[in-house]
Amino acid sequence: MIASSPLKQYILMKIHLRYIIAVTALTTGLSSCLKDDSQPDFTQNKAVIEIPIGSSAGNGGGNSINAAFTISETESDYSIYVNYAAPEANDKDVTVTLAVNNDALTKFNTVNEKAYTLLPANSYTIANYKITIPAGQRKVIFPLKIKTSVLDPTLTYALPLSITDGGGFTISANFGTLVSIISLKNKWDGIYTVTGTMTDVVNSSLTGQYPRTYHLVTQCPHTVAIYDPGNGGFAHGILNGGSGSTYGNFSPVFTIDESTNKITSTVNYYGQPSSNGRSAKMDATGENTFSMNAGNTQPTALKVKYIMNQDGTDRTFFDETWTYKSAR
Repeated sequence: MIASSPLKQYILMKIHLRYIIAVTALTTGLSSCLKDDSQPDFTQNKAVIEIPIGSSAGNGGGNSINAAFTISETESDYSIYVNYAAPEANDKDVTVTLAVNNDALTKFNTVNEKAYTLLPANSYTIANYKITIPAGQRKVIFPLKIKTSVLDPTLTYALPLSITDGGGFTISANFGTLVSIISLKNKWDGIYTVTGTMTDVVNSSLTGQYPRTYHLVTQCPHTVAIYDPGNGGFAHGILNGGSGSTYGNFSPVFTIDESTNKITSTVNYYGQPSSNGRSAKMDATGENTFSMNAGNTQPTALKVKYIMNQDGTDRTFFDETWTYKSAR
């Protein structure tokens, strides 16, 4: 207990003084934080010229982008972007120069364990390897045209483009090169949902596996092969006593008439006949025709009948409807 009033007042005064000092220190500390100017000043960053892409590959092989084209006699338009990257827009025109970089593709293939073929010089047109980024703008299109009709649809090509002159600005170390991975597709290529029936006259325990997702994969400008993603290969899924299976070494390759979208013939992907005696043939009682969209550029469905012939005997009969889902 505090014995006297003067002593009590003295103690209260000391407590009050300590409180004021503590609050003042806290306020000063907060004020110091609010006025802290130690954050980096991004306005001092130097401009770089780049070919922007979502993210760097990160493995040292360089950046890439996928580009698929439908085979056509008409050249296909393609483009990449060239970007002026800086806090402020450029105050004058910037002329940037690009070039095909064979070494970049060699490095990309090595690091990624790929074997992409360099896009042949006669299969693309670049009007000008110099592109101007106008004053006040950041990103412009670098255009080119691809001549798909002279390419092999069974190959995957690559076009490596690098910035060789940044117009007086630094070329980005991570985004100075872009490898465009180019694949070809005909208009029937795609992902389908397949329903229907299958009858094996030799073994009744083998039955159809429907509905099922299949791909039609371009083989030539007018042919597609059946690819079963569920089995990871060119195959046709079936049920063997109710369990999933496939016919070994059997996958039809359809040849289609460009003008009518009708399947004119089929062969077995694994040989006609394959090593185990299996061939593919059309069933003439089927419609065997793709329904197309209004522009005749994309299928909507396919009604088809075909047969697996084994050792000269028509063994298995397929009657299917293929409904187009999406591009592959």
